[in-house]
Amino acid sequence: MSIYLSHARKDSELALQLAKRLKREGLTVLHPATDRAPGENWAKEMGEALDKSDFMVFLLTPGAMEADWVRKDVEFALGSQKYEGRVYSVLMGPTAEAGNDVPWILLKQAHRRVESSKAFGKVAKEIAEQCSAAESSTSNA
Repeated sequence: MSIYLSHARKDSELALQLAKRLKREGLTVLHPATDRAPGENWAKEMGEALDKSDFMVFLLTPGAMEADWVRKDVEFALGSQKYEGRVYSVLMGPTAEAGNDVPWILLKQAHRRVESSKAFGKVAKEIAEQCSAAESSTSNA
């Protein structure tokens, strides 16, 4: 299953760490912000990654929702039937801050609050389980 990993540019290093953990779980991670070559059309790459992905993961640190692309990704995922039941948010930061600026609807979807990247192993396993469940429900439909 292919995962589109949405994150703010300021969180690129954290996103790389999460992507590595997801890949260890056997998932394909489409990560256009770091997987593209210099000079490539970034918007086109983002669109192609969204088309190819089966599941959307949001990496949300305090302030991440201020990034235009993250907000657009949230709107796209929540408005698309393709991602119904296929969204997972990782809310990072001190527990008191994690998720403060996150749209309430994302908190109704699968998510986990974590204080550091040390929890990415557990998060990746949960996402892999969610992907497996989503894939099973599609094949049974």
